[in-house]
Amino acid sequence: MPKEAIDKRIKFFTAGFGILLAIITWRLFDLQIIQHRKFSQLALRQQERTIKIQPPRGKIFDRRGRPLALNRQAASFYAVPSEVKNPSRAARLLSQETGLSAARLQRRFRSRRAFVWIKRKVSDAGAKKIRALKLTGVHELSEPTRVYPEGRLACHVLGFVGLDNQGLGGVELQFDRAICGRSGVLRVAHDAKGQRLPASTRIFKRSEPGQDAYLTIDKVVQHITERELARAMEKSQARAGSVVVMNPNTGEILALANQPNFDPNHYNRFPVANRRNRVINDIYEPGSTFKLITAAAALEEGVFREEDIIHCENGRGVFDGRVVRDHEPQGRLSFREVIILSSNIGAVKIGIRLGAEKMVRYARDFGFGRPTGIELPGERTGMLKTHTHWKNCTLTSVPFGQGVAVTTLQIAAAYAAVANQGRLLRPYVVRELKRPDGVIVRATRPEIREQVISARTAEKMKKILKDVVERGTGTWAQVSNYAVAGKTGTAQKIHPRGGYDAFRHVASFVGFFPVDKPKLLIAVMIDEPRGLQWGGLVAGPVFKDISRHLVAYLGIPPGPQKVYAFAKAGAGNRFDLKNHMHLVPGLKGLALDESQRRLKQAGLQAACLGKGKIVLEQRPAEGRLINAASRVVLYLADTVEVKNPQRKLEQVLVPNVGGQTLRNALQILGAYGLQARISGSGVVHGQQPSPHTLAKVGQTCMLNCVAPENQP
Repeated sequence: MPKEAIDKRIKFFTAGFGILLAIITWRLFDLQIIQHRKFSQLALRQQERTIKIQPPRGKIFDRRGRPLALNRQAASFYAVPSEVKNPSRAARLLSQETGLSAARLQRRFRSRRAFVWIKRKVSDAGAKKIRALKLTGVHELSEPTRVYPEGRLACHVLGFVGLDNQGLGGVELQFDRAICGRSGVLRVAHDAKGQRLPASTRIFKRSEPGQDAYLTIDKVVQHITERELARAMEKSQARAGSVVVMNPNTGEILALANQPNFDPNHYNRFPVANRRNRVINDIYEPGSTFKLITAAAALEEGVFREEDIIHCENGRGVFDGRVVRDHEPQGRLSFREVIILSSNIGAVKIGIRLGAEKMVRYARDFGFGRPTGIELPGERTGMLKTHTHWKNCTLTSVPFGQGVAVTTLQIAAAYAAVANQGRLLRPYVVRELKRPDGVIVRATRPEIREQVISARTAEKMKKILKDVVERGTGTWAQVSNYAVAGKTGTAQKIHPRGGYDAFRHVASFVGFFPVDKPKLLIAVMIDEPRGLQWGGLVAGPVFKDISRHLVAYLGIPPGPQKVYAFAKAGAGNRFDLKNHMHLVPGLKGLALDESQRRLKQAGLQAACLGKGKIVLEQRPAEGRLINAASRVVLYLADTVEVKNPQRKLEQVLVPNVGGQTLRNALQILGAYGLQARISGSGVVHGQQPSPHTLAKVGQTCMLNCVAPENQP
């Protein structure tokens, strides 16, 4: 072969090799440099599987720090399809233990996905059964799950949580971003065959726990409210019911109850309607409770005075062709008596003189037709037309609570404004949000929305509402030893075919007490009671039953207009002057735990002096009578055999005799071996030394007493 031909071949192969090398070099550069990130991420997705780690949700507590929503760890099971050796057998065995469809499980195991859930948040017993199967490719993961230790208590305030740890109602939904925390990421490496590599699990991103929520709800107040509402529902066989308990001076909601309700631990077992928070989601025509706004507006504007006479047409009045009736015929009544006796005709005449524009303005100022601003989801604004859309018949219906729709919370907030010197407050249920390290992230303070009426007009309305309870339509809401202000409401419901239904009603009562310095406001709404329909007869007793338990639990004094009687929770939480004093049990020689148990049964508490676990001696002695606000002093030792027990009895804790009659106070002090020096007469208003401080046996206590009518 000629040399020139050989040289051409060499050059050809050299050029070809060079081009090939250049292509390979470019490809390597492209893969390793230009597309390095892309293929690294692709390899990572093939080699590693990512599992989302749910953080523990923040806890929810009542106003006294008692838990209402907690977390516990539950086992969740997932499968890696490529690791499952016998999908049909695994599906069949898991179906027997979990109740899931075997066909559905088998489809999951045969999928090409890297990760499939089997069942999440399994009970301890169920998890034990699944573990016992020892199936290849089935793995376990621990996840936090929500637990509501009080069951149905405050369910509409708390809400509930879904499978993926997301809030689905109540505070859980409203504050979900704060309570749920931030999710973490767990990565697990696998080889080319899809097998998990030993010790390959690593946390890529740690989860951050959520913030704790402290509510304004009081667990005991909520329990009492729910219990009494349930009893009223059973008695009246009503369709539904709602109760709100509020502090009218701050806007704090102490209890919010609805019937029917549900258990947030198993929310999917209840009808969807049971989860509705009727206090803020349901609107209804309020009836006569709305007369508060009509009367307050008329007094504020000066269009009527309390003593002005209104003719109530003997129970039947005609206004612009519309007939308005009273439940009891009335003739000439004063302005006050129109409200006290709940005359619809009188209210219409007040509304007509007031005028549509002012009627609407005051109704809106009192909070109707707009949200209250409470931190719960789904609040409705109600229905209040502007005065330009009113017809003549509207002005003859709204003044006594027809043609306007409200929520239970709106009507409660409006009455709280009268109790609080005319200031409309924003109701709220969350006091604080705290991080796990105790730092307060959010703190709610009372917020005044409007000064709707003057303090002078509010005082006038309080006195009128007090007379409603004492001698008007609200006598069934009277609470022994307390001056209560309130108003009844009985409203016909709208018939589906138009007009009003004569057989379906909403019975309601809203009230607050003590009148002079209100501490509690309670609004009761009973939807479609059977038999008795009147608000005073159906809702009034519910108010009374809740109130008589709450004054005992909260220790609310009646105020200057009634006999001052102070009590704590006694047997069955009953407020009864006969149960005001408690019999001290014999505790000498008993173990400390047993002594405390017996004192609790007697409605009393202990204060311990000395060291040890055996009660050496006690004061007061067995059989003496004391009040629940005082403490039984237990002198402790390791044995009852002590050489000089008298040295142990030289000191006592001063009992709390505030609010006691002078006779009871002297009896209680004598039981502790203390003397008394008295100033004034009546009931104890102040004492020195202060309650629960140490004092020597035989020491003299100063008691300042005042007559009940002069109590501040």
